[in-house]
Amino acid sequence: MQRCICQFFMPAVGGKKKSGGYVHEKSSGNDAVSGPGARPDGRLRPEGRRNGRRHEDDRESEDRVLPVCGRRSDHDGDRTARGAAQGEAAGKVFSHGSKYALLDRINDFCKTLPAGMKLEDIEQSHVLAYLDYKAKTCTQKTVDEYRSDLKRIGLCAGVDLSCGRVYANKKESEHRGAQAVISKEDFAQILEYCKEHPSGSATAILLEAEIGVRVSDAVYGIHLTPSELRIRAKNGKWMNRPITPEIRRIIDSETFKARLVGDKWYGPKDASVNKYLRRLQEKLGLEYHSFHDIRRRIAQDKYDELRNSGLSRTETLSKVSLWLNHGPNREKMLLKSYIANAW
Repeated sequence: MQRCICQFFMPAVGGKKKSGGYVHEKSSGNDAVSGPGARPDGRLRPEGRRNGRRHEDDRESEDRVLPVCGRRSDHDGDRTARGAAQGEAAGKVFSHGSKYALLDRINDFCKTLPAGMKLEDIEQSHVLAYLDYKAKTCTQKTVDEYRSDLKRIGLCAGVDLSCGRVYANKKESEHRGAQAVISKEDFAQILEYCKEHPSGSATAILLEAEIGVRVSDAVYGIHLTPSELRIRAKNGKWMNRPITPEIRRIIDSETFKARLVGDKWYGPKDASVNKYLRRLQEKLGLEYHSFHDIRRRIAQDKYDELRNSGLSRTETLSKVSLWLNHGPNREKMLLKSYIANAW
């Protein structure tokens, strides 16, 4: 028997389930994985993807992805910090957003491994090499998140993918938090380009202008109903956004429909959207801002809209917090992270 790390999370055709993971029978004279889920080099494509996009019924495929996934009901997403810590320590994943983010991390990590490498053969040196590569272009916060992801994946698969801290070469931006908001003018240029050059990543950015969610929620969490978008956030909570005329224009586009399976929209990987956004700003000659800086723009605009409607400062901060899928009474956090001008 041999195991590939991707197989542990994404069972391919012909695999057999064994003790919390999926293994493949060793084929005669050939260690490469075969079947519809395999790449030409023998490594697995992401489960449920064809040509870069996920397919098949969401609920069915979700039940197969993480054998050790800690499942919770849709209305039970408001878990405690203690429960989250216990779940992570046990190698469990509670939300669909986190699950798909980890699947993307696995795929990215596997790209740096030799083709057909067995799960048991992955060593700390492979983890360090991956993080060293990421450290060349990512901030320290991002590298730390990737390190945490790999450790968590290892817990799920029953192997040790932990390592010491790897230090990033890239310095953190001097403008973090609310002050990092993208300007209206720059964002308008980005939206204009996205409308004129449709793609999966462009669609995610156009949707963000209307719904104001995290990048992972925009690409993994959107469900379409006749009257609204229902968005499952990475914390397990649901958000609702009415279908405005602009959202209607987006969801009626061929680019959106091409990634719609049932009632669920499968966007590009969050890393792909972030890369697209960076390259687009370089192309347009704009100062770089992250997807989250766009979310800050949306939050500020929402604040201004509510204040102009006659609400008090306190009422507005509370409503914006809830709209962003944070809890009430989060004024301090909002002022630090989202609202640069709380007039």
